[in-house]
Amino acid sequence: MENKESNKFQVPEITFGAGVFSGRYNHIEKDWPLLSVRRAFELGINAFDTSPYYGDSEKILGSAFHALQEEFPRSSYYIFTKVGRYGPKNFDYTAKRIQESVKESCRRLCTDYLNVVYAHDVEFVNFEDVVEEGGALPELFKLKEQGKIRYVGISGYPLDVLLKIARFQYERDQPIDAILSYSHYCLHNIKLVDYIQEFKYVGVQYIMNASPLSMGLLRNSEPPEWHPASTGLRYAVTQSAVLAARNNLNISKLALQFALDYDDITSTVIGLSNPSEVDEAIAILKELHARKKGKKTIPEIEKKILNEIHQILEPHFNRSWDSPPKDH
Repeated sequence: MENKESNKFQVPEITFGAGVFSGRYNHIEKDWPLLSVRRAFELGINAFDTSPYYGDSEKILGSAFHALQEEFPRSSYYIFTKVGRYGPKNFDYTAKRIQESVKESCRRLCTDYLNVVYAHDVEFVNFEDVVEEGGALPELFKLKEQGKIRYVGISGYPLDVLLKIARFQYERDQPIDAILSYSHYCLHNIKLVDYIQEFKYVGVQYIMNASPLSMGLLRNSEPPEWHPASTGLRYAVTQSAVLAARNNLNISKLALQFALDYDDITSTVIGLSNPSEVDEAIAILKELHARKKGKKTIPEIEKKILNEIHQILEPHFNRSWDSPPKDH
């Protein structure tokens, strides 16, 4: 746990992905956010990831924090949010907007400081808008000096873009503190593994992995219509989900187990819509811990089905989609 004066940064293995509160992925009942946040606190999940881009996520999350402040004071949890992206094609990386954005996020999240602020989806803007004076990162580092944020990060999909920025910042003696990668450590793509040591070499201390279900792809239900996965990958995932279900296994659980079973990642960001999903995520983590300690063994059927799923996904393995999309 970190308090405002402490330099310790000890986030849990699971970070609560509050992007789900936008309603973009699935329906959210009115009482779920408060119940889910409370349950997360009770089970030891005290890090929360959000963004102004995620609809009312910050506002909803802030309301839950406010309601629970006597039980769980601000010093007992971490808030990660983002700046720079405010709509599908609405980007503003100017220093003035970054400053305003941090102030707005603090207001919505009922806090006077933020633990991590990422420049959001850096691949969609010019490199200079991210790193040069008057752009996002110089302003975020100024806010860090002022104590309004604790750590500066970047988020995005193409790992090469994240690494280019991290290298540049390292060479100017102002290294990035944290990176948030998504859909690059999951059942069908583990490219993040090849970049971890390079990120660390250029001073990145914290590496977060988001979307272990690959933005809703690795589920029993159909992925969202907007999902950028190829037709071939969608079909392969559907085959994998059917195979798992036929053997009384769940593709989402297998995917979460896979993503959480990698020690070089600081924390895995998981979208948690309701208290049951919080319970399930923690149960999966506890089972993994038990297996690592030798207290539980992996069932043979699970090993067999996982191997078959890897074979089904192999033609599409480590194939990333375009971001931004070519028609952007």
